[in-house]
Amino acid sequence: MNKNVAVFILLSIVFGLGAVFLAKNWLDKNQPQTVKVGQAQVVTVNTSLQTGSIIEAKHISLTTIPESMVPEGAITKLEDATGMVVKSKLYSGDLLHAKRIAKKGEGSSLASLISPHMRAVSIRVNDVVGVSGFILPGNTVDILITYRGKSAANTEVVLSNIKILAVDQRASNDENKPQIVRAVTLEVTLEQAETLMSAQNKGSLQLALRNPNDKAEVALFDPEQDDKAFEQAAAEASIETQTVAVNSLTGRNKVEIIRGIDKESVQVSNN
Repeated sequence: MNKNVAVFILLSIVFGLGAVFLAKNWLDKNQPQTVKVGQAQVVTVNTSLQTGSIIEAKHISLTTIPESMVPEGAITKLEDATGMVVKSKLYSGDLLHAKRIAKKGEGSSLASLISPHMRAVSIRVNDVVGVSGFILPGNTVDILITYRGKSAANTEVVLSNIKILAVDQRASNDENKPQIVRAVTLEVTLEQAETLMSAQNKGSLQLALRNPNDKAEVALFDPEQDDKAFEQAAAEASIETQTVAVNSLTGRNKVEIIRGIDKESVQVSNN
């Protein structure tokens, strides 16, 4: 027996023993365990899973923990998790919760990530609107609108604390680095979707990235109320202009016209 053959046999034995050890370890984790009084089994994750991933049997296992530590909504059966879609990134050792997974949707995994009674709406962005590419799926933002007012540009908050479902065609946040994107998909209610679509036609939109721990309420812009206020101000300005013009014409050669905050004098012929 030469040296090469001996090394080959030795390596085969080592690899064989390693495979047996891994198989035994996997079987020990997945075979039914004896649950003592005061304990319960929950499903935990064996490896990191990105948003949108489909959970397979090899990704999960049963872990026994004290019954008092089992949170409400925890998954306790392997079959209840297998084939489900990951809604937010999972890490090895995480306890699987019903709110972090969803049934596999038809067509694309994005539909499965939408919360009940919510909608996914996409808006076009650029490097400035999209906060220089620092927005990632799972972030929350405030949406501002800049529009032309009676005498100057105004900026108001249209929607607040809105979740980002996807950037461009990516629903995963595995790349934690800025990327310039062309569109973002937002999770909104149907009423918020109407407000957002209306705001797009009234001015330019800007996203403001929020700290994930910031749940502060923000006063929102009311487009309908603003339209009424603008129409009323315009009507008052029109009446004021006519009054000044009539009074100024009486026995004088100049008419002073006031439009909002602008004042203009016009020479009038005596003929």
